Amino acid sequence: MRAAKPLRVLTLVWVILGGALLGALSWLLPWFISGHFEPYDSGLGMLLNQLLLALPALAIVWFFCLRIGLLFLMCAYLGLNLATYVLGDSEARAWIGLGAVVSLILFIVPVVLALILAWLRSNWLGRIVRKRFD
Repeated sequence: MRAAKPLRVLTLVWVILGGALLGALSWLLPWFISGHFEPYDSGLGMLLNQLLLALPALAIVWFFCLRIGLLFLMCAYLGLNLATYVLGDSEARAWIGLGAVVSLILFIVPVVLALILAWLRSNWLGRIVRKRFD
C-alpha cells in the first residue's frame, strides 16, 4: 500500500475557504431560487442545498481523504450559519442558537455519503481501482 500524499498548506486553505463559501452559497442559492429563506422549507431548496454540500465533499473524499472531506463540511457548516446570521433579519439573528443546532440536519446526508465513499474507496472500490491502474 502506498503512503498518502502530503497535503500542501494551499490545498488546506482552499478546502477551508471553499467550504465556508459553499456553505454560505448552499443557504443563499436555494433562498434566491425557491423564495424561502430556509432551504428545508421547499423541496427544491433542500435538493440544491444537499447537492452543493455533498458533491464537493464526495470529490474531496475521493481525491484526498475522509479527514479533509470532514474539514470541508465543518467549514461549510460554519459558513452556512455565518451567512444566515449576517444576511438574516433581526428575528433570524435572535434564533441563531436554535438555527445552529437545526442546521446540523442539513449535514446528515453529506456526512453519511462521505463516510460510505471513504469506506468503499478503502475497501472494495479501492482494490478494483488499484488492480486496474497499478
